[in-house]
Amino acid sequence: MTPLDEIQQCYLEIIDVMPKRFNSHEFILELAHRYQGLYIKVLAQYVDSPSPFMSAHGQLAKRLNNFDQIKQLAYESSTNIFGGTSDAMVWTKK
Repeated sequence: MTPLDEIQQCYLEIIDVMPKRFNSHEFILELAHRYQGLYIKVLAQYVDSPSPFMSAHGQLAKRLNNFDQIKQLAYESSTNIFGGTSDAMVWTKK
């Protein structure tokens, strides 16, 4: 099992504690906070990428599509992990 597969097993728990409307940045921050060891393992897979955080976060966010409990709304401008601004998908609980 890959680190991405392992951490995806924690998604439902994180979805449950998120507000009704949240974005991918907020989800990933909560996931990283609660599962720091797994998060680091995911990041380590992208250590040779020119943008390890962006690559890892893209894969983490993409996996939100695997959950029927939430649906995509639209992209919004959001503060990323480095304090910069970038687009993040907005999700809502069904």
